[in-house]
Amino acid sequence: MEYLLKARHVAPTYGGSTPIAPEREDHLIIEEPPEIFHSGHVHVNGYVTYRGTLLVNSGAWQSQTDYQKKLGLMPTPCKVPIVNLQNMHLAELDFLSI
Repeated sequence: MEYLLKARHVAPTYGGSTPIAPEREDHLIIEEPPEIFHSGHVHVNGYVTYRGTLLVNSGAWQSQTDYQKKLGLMPTPCKVPIVNLQNMHLAELDFLSI
C-alpha cells in the first residue's frame, strides 16, 4: 500500500502506461493523498501511517488453510478495524475473543 501511494497510482507498471481501459485519461492516478487508504484480502491485519495517510489492511474472516500453512502465512482472522473519523484513532474488535 505504501508503494501504491509512492507511485501515486493504484495499478502501477514499470516503464509505461497501464492499459486497463481505453480511456484518454488515467482514472487510477492518485492525485491527492487520501486520509485513509483501505485494502483487504491479504488475510493479515495491518495498520500504519504513511506521510499522514492511515493505511488499513483489514485481513479476512478465514482461518489458516492448508495452502497458507505450506507458504508459512499465519492469518489474523475475525479482527475488524474501527476508525474514529474525528481523531483518526484506530481500534480493533477481535471476534475470536468475544
